[in-house]
Amino acid sequence: CYPFATMNPTDYTNLLGVYLDAAFFPKLTREDFLQEGHRLEFSKMDDSTSELMVKGVVFNEMKGAMGSQSARFGRALGATLFPTSTYHHNSGGDPVNIPDLTHEQLQKFHALHYHPSNARFFTYGDLPLEATLEQAQTLTLSRFDSIDVSTLDVADEQRLTAPLKVEVRIPAEAVIQDVNKQSVVSVAYLMVNQIKDPLAEQDNFALTVASDLLLSGPQAYFHESLLESGLGSGFAPGTGYSSSRRETSFAVGLKGVADADVEEVEKRVADTLKKVALEGFPRDRVDAVMHQVELGAARVSTSFGLGVAFGAMGTWVHGGDGLRSLRTPAMAAKLQAALDADDQFWQKLITRRFLNNAHMVTVVGKADPEYDTKLEEEEKVNVAAISAGLDDTRRAEIVREAVALRASQDRVEDVSLLPTLVVADAVPREIKRWGSQLGHTSSGVPLQMDEQPTNGITYASVLMDVSDLPDRLVPYLDLFADFITELGTAKRNYKDLAQTEKLTTGGIGAGVDTVAPLDGIGPPQVYLAMSGSALDRNVPAMFDLMSEVVTSAKWTGEPARVGLLLSRRAASAGSSVAPNGLSYAKGYANASIDSIAAFDFRTGGLPHVAMLQRLAREKEAAVEEVMAAIAEIATHVLAAPKVLRCRLACQPGTSSAAAQKELDGFLASLPAKSSGGGAGGATLAESLSAFTAAPSKAFIAVPTQTSYCAATFNTVPYAHEDSAAIFLLGQAMSTSFLHRELREKGGAYGGGAGSSPIDGMFAFSSYRDPATTATIATFAKAAEWAAASGNLTSEILEEAHLKAFKAIDSPLAPSSRGSSLFTTGLTDDARQQFRDRLLGCTAGKMRECAEKYLVGKTGALAIVGSPAAVKAVRAEGWTCLDAEGAPLKEV
Repeated sequence: CYPFATMNPTDYTNLLGVYLDAAFFPKLTREDFLQEGHRLEFSKMDDSTSELMVKGVVFNEMKGAMGSQSARFGRALGATLFPTSTYHHNSGGDPVNIPDLTHEQLQKFHALHYHPSNARFFTYGDLPLEATLEQAQTLTLSRFDSIDVSTLDVADEQRLTAPLKVEVRIPAEAVIQDVNKQSVVSVAYLMVNQIKDPLAEQDNFALTVASDLLLSGPQAYFHESLLESGLGSGFAPGTGYSSSRRETSFAVGLKGVADADVEEVEKRVADTLKKVALEGFPRDRVDAVMHQVELGAARVSTSFGLGVAFGAMGTWVHGGDGLRSLRTPAMAAKLQAALDADDQFWQKLITRRFLNNAHMVTVVGKADPEYDTKLEEEEKVNVAAISAGLDDTRRAEIVREAVALRASQDRVEDVSLLPTLVVADAVPREIKRWGSQLGHTSSGVPLQMDEQPTNGITYASVLMDVSDLPDRLVPYLDLFADFITELGTAKRNYKDLAQTEKLTTGGIGAGVDTVAPLDGIGPPQVYLAMSGSALDRNVPAMFDLMSEVVTSAKWTGEPARVGLLLSRRAASAGSSVAPNGLSYAKGYANASIDSIAAFDFRTGGLPHVAMLQRLAREKEAAVEEVMAAIAEIATHVLAAPKVLRCRLACQPGTSSAAAQKELDGFLASLPAKSSGGGAGGATLAESLSAFTAAPSKAFIAVPTQTSYCAATFNTVPYAHEDSAAIFLLGQAMSTSFLHRELREKGGAYGGGAGSSPIDGMFAFSSYRDPATTATIATFAKAAEWAAASGNLTSEILEEAHLKAFKAIDSPLAPSSRGSSLFTTGLTDDARQQFRDRLLGCTAGKMRECAEKYLVGKTGALAIVGSPAAVKAVRAEGWTCLDAEGAPLKEV
């Protein structure tokens, strides 16, 4: 699928032409294949006696994509569930097999598969369809004759006649709670043939609802039988119902399981399904899920059109219903009617699709801490064998190809061949103004009212100041926000609370956020954001529930529940380090030079990962520790004097008045004063003001075959006259230097540079990168390139402008219009001034900013990468850490 989206008609026409040309008429040259796919190359490109290596962008991409336990287990689960059809294979390519692909095979595959006879075209929007059809016909369809593509149809899976159980080897997690509980087990079922099954539409939708009832929230059946059992640390990768393939599937299981408990997990899965097959689902729980379906249909999203397109893929490409994703309300009504007509509907469905389904597979993953090391060693052995078999002629050919490829990468492309927009024509000089109304609630709290076409949904946000919270409680602040709706209240236990939330709202919850002053003057603001959404008819119930949670949450008294939440969160955090390496690398670097980033890293970075592992290991003592901390935070934060400001986003007219009345009631329910004492050392505000920058140079070793590199710099606040130029500079360096150096030459799947004007920070980064410190050196070269006279041209400036305005002018959902004013204080005047500075920026100004803020400056450096690189980076003076941020011992 090759999607694009734009709000500019000219851009739409241009992009459609480019996408048609790229998809149907690519050159697919030998050099393209060597760069993007795979190639043999010597470590010293022009020296055939140096070490032979395998390189390639997609080769490295898939190393990264498959570089986690979750990815490897999910792939094994899919391969086992689909033993004979195309879904058995890794569509992105397994790195072990990618080097087997030849250039000729790729060309033949494209010629057969990328043909209009095998294609589907989808468009959504307000442009006339006829123009799109005419352009597609003229540029592409008229240049082909119809061919028979029936041999390309995805075959139905050959159904198993008896259950199957297999054991596979998977990587160990980067962070492990319990070395004796590292296995993963999942039970999966192949279900509905969406093309041939006469009950496909009804059963597919019903199974989607059933999956929610089985898995989502503490009241779900598998939550009780599996998660609360203590047998594992969380649901297994791949858990849930999937309808994206020709034939749908359902899987459920646990990760973090002891080998001796695997069979018990299997038994509990079977017993839970038998229970539902006997009893069915309570109607009130079904109604709660259907309420969420109604909310989903009403919610206005900026990606609705793309969502419809992706929703069609599971059936349309196989000759099925291409408009299925638009029929959700109708299918919901049909399901309700079926439930009214047959009180045994669920029992029959579960029996038919689960209990009587012979196509059931059980996959058990056994963790191997040396998994990635073994893959690397196997690759080295294979490459060494290839190298040993090379004669002088082939060695010379590899050198010639490498030199030719580098010359091609250094060649200046003729971009004038590509259609483009002109900033003067395409970019409006004026910002979009959302008409936010600023006022006060009846109690005098600042209120921002955004009346927008929200389609009958009201959104509410209340910000509460946490700056005077004792700093010793900061590590628990994110847990406090996450647990606020997870522990029950004085009125309801946590399961009943979750059910009520699902039945009456679009969700309520809390989050912690920070904002720096736009002019850089004064301290940053740290707040807890309490938020919720509901259909207009349920707004009173939403605020009642928010009030109930804020005033009577069971911060203590639910030790078993807190223990489960901590265990699950620790497992999730531990498994996130490797696949989210770039986030951790940037977070680590930023935290060493910026106080707000340091706060964010304490509550969500490696220190938080380490704390969660400690809490999971200490069990009962940790539960008491956390309950005491979050209860104390509640006494500090959840009080009327702590409310900074409120926001409502809803339909114009009576909705806004009704919502404001309910908001007034919520605020009145808050305790009149904070009961938290001031004792306990420094406050969060004092900790932030005492922060001292110490730029990092850290390498974090995790089980992975690729790296994630970051170099970050403090620059200027949003209101500074250079902020806009620095923002443009990131766009220019990414497109005109770093893409070529990091991806085309370096083989990284992604990389670039960017400025965050609100935060006043600039970052270089790379993603799924085969290199480490060489990439850091490339970042420095990028700054020098930008600062050199003549490199930043007017053409580069024009392209940077287009990229920048694409970012800042991206569409906003009605519920989000005005949100930047509320959360960051970004006024219309401030946005307009920044826009004016962007439009007035010159190439010379960008060059000056590169020289002023980047060249020769000490940035904060961090790399998340393979343990195999530790020795080399340590020799270059890097501090080496494990996945929890603890120093690695020298071996």
